[in-house]
Amino acid sequence: MQNFMNGRHGVDDFSAALGGLGVVLALVGTIFRVTAVSYVALAVLILALLRAFSKNSAARNQENDAFRRIMARIPGIGKSFGAPSGASSSRSGASSARSGRSSADDLKRQARTAKKMWKERKEKAFLKCPYCGTMLAVPRGKGKIIVTCPRCHARIETKS
Repeated sequence: MQNFMNGRHGVDDFSAALGGLGVVLALVGTIFRVTAVSYVALAVLILALLRAFSKNSAARNQENDAFRRIMARIPGIGKSFGAPSGASSSRSGASSARSGRSSADDLKRQARTAKKMWKERKEKAFLKCPYCGTMLAVPRGKGKIIVTCPRCHARIETKS
């Protein structure tokens, strides 16, 4: 049972939108006692589940990209969808889009950084460069120090 979702597409933006639409239609059908709307809601929810459990990721990605392109044209909510997932996605951040990393790589990197910070929390203080966002480690208990960011070479005066 643990490996059930291996090789399956999973939930993407389009599946989540279908699920939300299905729930809204189910509520409307129930509140106003319109059985036709309830049946449509059930069909939409089943479609969302079938998309999530599908093993044909290429087709699901094409459908999701088309959905994202359509949603990006809508004023107001288009900003949250941005470009299709094949292009640089607004959700994964500009830095990961530039460097070619996926969101899974970003999560792994963040987990490694958090583990390192936890392990070294008594010997080092951690601060974020205000200019480029790089996480910097400085020795604890040294008083007022000047740190130079290795990425953007900004000089930061801080207390460790």
